[in-house]
Amino acid sequence: MIKKVIDNKKKGIRYNLVLNERAQIVLHSIIENYIQSSEPIGSRTLSKTIGITLSPATIRNIMSDLAELGYLIQNHTSAGRVPTDKAYRFYVNSLASPASIPQQMKEKISQVSNEQGSQIETILAEAVRMLAELTKFACVLSTPKASVSKLQRIELIKISEDRILVILVTKAGVVRDKIIFSKESHTQDFLNLVAEFLNNKFKDHSMQEIREEIHQSMVDDRNRYHDLLAHAVRLGKKAFELNQPGEMLIDGQMNLLLDSHFHEQSSVRSLIDAFDQKSAILKILDDSMKKKGVRIYIGIENDLKQLQGCSLITASYRNNQNVLGSIGVVGPTSMDYKRIISMVDYTAKILSKTITEQSYD
Repeated sequence: MIKKVIDNKKKGIRYNLVLNERAQIVLHSIIENYIQSSEPIGSRTLSKTIGITLSPATIRNIMSDLAELGYLIQNHTSAGRVPTDKAYRFYVNSLASPASIPQQMKEKISQVSNEQGSQIETILAEAVRMLAELTKFACVLSTPKASVSKLQRIELIKISEDRILVILVTKAGVVRDKIIFSKESHTQDFLNLVAEFLNNKFKDHSMQEIREEIHQSMVDDRNRYHDLLAHAVRLGKKAFELNQPGEMLIDGQMNLLLDSHFHEQSSVRSLIDAFDQKSAILKILDDSMKKKGVRIYIGIENDLKQLQGCSLITASYRNNQNVLGSIGVVGPTSMDYKRIISMVDYTAKILSKTITEQSYD
């Protein structure tokens, strides 16, 4: 039934065995039955739905082998078997294609693009709300980093003798603010002149481009510049140092807390703790942006321990120039992967299309 192979994978779920065709059919059938019913699957039930002629005794033997190999576990209160994270990874890797999305659902998701004239944050928030509503799970999204956004305007506001509030507004409508310290005291009128100079010079430039130009100006002989430009360069260097990640939007947490898969108190507590750790989830979303297409993290594959009872499916969204962020669905490991993969992928594509068409940078 089973052929042994060598596997050097060091992290996550280990795969050191190849199943024959009959074992694969049984495993697929168990997983799909469990996804639909959320009930442990027994051999007698499986023999009626598997689609090939196998006796309950034969199925029991195969299930026993699959359990020994780590694909199934037995629920203490039932004679049936339940898929493990390893089984779900095998299942996802063997999916030929995602499920088709009903036209009505496509139209619902596409309503995100109807937010004409809205700021990008409004569009992203609507996408998160919509996806959480349609999947009945939690949805998370990383907003664009300031470094890939283009400048609309900068404001400098004096709040004390040595502190200045910097307000950056990007063309996408994203607002970032920070407080910088200055060794020199400046009047508000002078700060207005500096802001006007920076706006005239750097409007429509990306934050990365602005930082590079300012760095080059710092390298050049400062004596060539008049007083205003020298101050603008020094203040600009501090103002445009925005290395922090984007923010995280989240919706649908209650969907998970009400889900029967998370009825145990420890599971609920882990979920609440997970959603409180926004920086850790943002890191996962940022990592998922490094590769194209849909990314799937199943159970123990999640770096965040509190999410190891869940699966996370993500896809990135972009404009013409850059990948801007990532959107994902968090749900039980027994989620309907074919359906959720399709919905996450389609939503990311609608976001990309909307952002590009409305010239958000």
